[in-house]
Amino acid sequence: MKRREFLVSFGGTVAAWPLSGGAQPSHMRRVAVLFVLGEDHPEVPTLVVAIKERLRSLGWIEGRTIQIDFRFCRSDPERVKRYSEELIGLKPDVILAQGVVGAAAMKQATTSIPVVFAQVQDPIDGGFVKSVARPEGNLTGFTNFDYSIVSKWLQLLKDVAPDTTRVMPMINPDNRPRWNGYLAAFEKNAPLLGMSVHMAGVHDEKEIEGAISQFAAQPNGGMVVLPDATIGVHARLIIELAERHRLPAVYSNVSNVRAGGLIAYSDSTITMFQSAASYVDRLLRGAKVSDLPIQAVDRFETVINLKTAAKLGITVPPSLLSVADDVIE
Repeated sequence: MKRREFLVSFGGTVAAWPLSGGAQPSHMRRVAVLFVLGEDHPEVPTLVVAIKERLRSLGWIEGRTIQIDFRFCRSDPERVKRYSEELIGLKPDVILAQGVVGAAAMKQATTSIPVVFAQVQDPIDGGFVKSVARPEGNLTGFTNFDYSIVSKWLQLLKDVAPDTTRVMPMINPDNRPRWNGYLAAFEKNAPLLGMSVHMAGVHDEKEIEGAISQFAAQPNGGMVVLPDATIGVHARLIIELAERHRLPAVYSNVSNVRAGGLIAYSDSTITMFQSAASYVDRLLRGAKVSDLPIQAVDRFETVINLKTAAKLGITVPPSLLSVADDVIE
């Protein structure tokens, strides 16, 4: 059976499942939340509100029945390690961790506290779980992208910039299984659209500036900006450099397009974190991690920024505009 057949769509289903464990406990419960991004990232405040509001809607009153401890790492490995240790030291009942980096940090930090992750690609090959249907150990959660989505990103790049013959995917290379998974997908799909692949591994501003400048020195290039904490922290810089070098870019996060990027095809991160909060609720009420299957996003949206297209001298085809979920003019 294919892996996808095990993955459960999470669109609106989590809150409808019966609660195990009876009525809400009267004593204060504690939840730790590790964001790999910083609190100043444009998307993070909205996600914090989404978590709090979903828990409140499920009966948890902050300061009375639940305490929520947030940490924001700004994609800094030292902060990730320090804040992970801090949160474990608070002895939370449940942990919510963002992304591959956050999930990996918590997997290393604890084997006993239940962990709900969000925005993790390929949790099996990434070593987070052995089964998506019945996760073993103390981790479960929500996965947003598998590597097959690369073909969609490439097609969007070709649709919006037909002359593109070179593509540069950009991501932090430290997680080798994820790097290898994306690289294989690009090398498989890019030649089908007449494009060569120039994978860029970046850690900081200097490497981002160098990679984009070097790539832009040759004509007919375009970028695919992959889901990654390092990318998220430096998203504004990437958007600015893409515009400066007149590079069409497809983003894996719609917030980047609202901030000035050209086009994105992405899941709804708000929905994912709301669903993750619902898993936190179930664990607080007595559910076991093995009872909560890994769930996969089933809804994606296309967002196009026409102001950016005009700056790049790109005319977006009417056929693409007609299927977009949002067009920024």
